[in-house]
Amino acid sequence: MSSPSIRGYCDKMRQANKEARATVIALVCIIVVWLIGGFGLAGTDIQVFHTPLWIIGGCVAPWVAAIVAAVVLSRRVFVDFDLDDDPADASTSDEACEEAARHE
Repeated sequence: MSSPSIRGYCDKMRQANKEARATVIALVCIIVVWLIGGFGLAGTDIQVFHTPLWIIGGCVAPWVAAIVAAVVLSRRVFVDFDLDDDPADASTSDEACEEAARHE
């Protein structure tokens, strides 16, 4: 999978915002897994290795969900790019970025 071309300041900030939003969504998913796995299973009397299922669901399931979220984020959302401004790039000006933001 090829990484998209991120050259200008605006593109860099858009990518950073995309990554931040995706990370918040991943956090919410992990919290939901924790709530369902821990509190959602609290009413069951099922035990695994003499441990109530809600303990396993509340401790192990969020850990697994966090690993899955990290892998998905790193493969599908995060892009490796340099945050430093390239002086040769003319699209790094603040005016160009503000103009592009007005048209969105």
